Amino acid sequence: MADKKEVIQNWPLETGDYAVGNVESPVAVVSLGSNMNDELVAAGAAISGPLHTENLGIEKVVANIISNSNIRYVLICGSEVQGHITGKTVEALYENGIDEEKKSIIGSPGAIPFVENLPVEAVERFQKQVSIVSMINNEDVSEISSKIDECISNDPGAYDEDAMIVEFNETPEDEFEVDEVTFSDDSSVDLASIVLLEVENRISMMNNEIKQIASLEKISSGYYAGKIEGIVIGFILTLVFLIIIIQGL
Repeated sequence: MADKKEVIQNWPLETGDYAVGNVESPVAVVSLGSNMNDELVAAGAAISGPLHTENLGIEKVVANIISNSNIRYVLICGSEVQGHITGKTVEALYENGIDEEKKSIIGSPGAIPFVENLPVEAVERFQKQVSIVSMINNEDVSEISSKIDECISNDPGAYDEDAMIVEFNETPEDEFEVDEVTFSDDSSVDLASIVLLEVENRISMMNNEIKQIASLEKISSGYYAGKIEGIVIGFILTLVFLIIIIQGL
């Protein structure tokens, strides 16, 4: 049997809309925009919960995982959250880490992937402690449960280091919220930057849609032009044949 570490009292530390199972299980499930957490905990996961935002939501996921050394797999499943793209953002965090100066997740496709409360050390611990199992957009409970069982069968045992606790900054009354992530006056990320990033994201999405429409128009135009050209050629050939027949008579 795999070696386990004693789980800290009151784990998971960060509140959220999740279900908790066997806290010594090596599997944590992120179900994105889908609600099937009771079933996945019953299948053997230590914790299972949705993830709707690519900032504070991801901070809480990381904080709860690295505070339990027994968790060695993060299984991402369920319907991807459009706009926030939280599943792919977790993968980006795992693969690329964060920009320490901007406090942003490198390579995230999400609109506002800022993690003010996560120090680089916490992200590095997350990257070392777990392996990512990607089943994004899969809502088949039986398939996901089978993957949980597979992870449990391959449990490498608890991570060598003890639980790592992330202290979240308290939110004073004079702070404001933008899409569930808070920023203070001395924050390195100001509101204008957030709004600009959101605008750039929307423009990028619009540009992709325009390109797709243009591509379809190009195909349609080409088809129409080819059709007209074929009719003209056919008409000319018919005239040529008629002239030859008439001359032959």
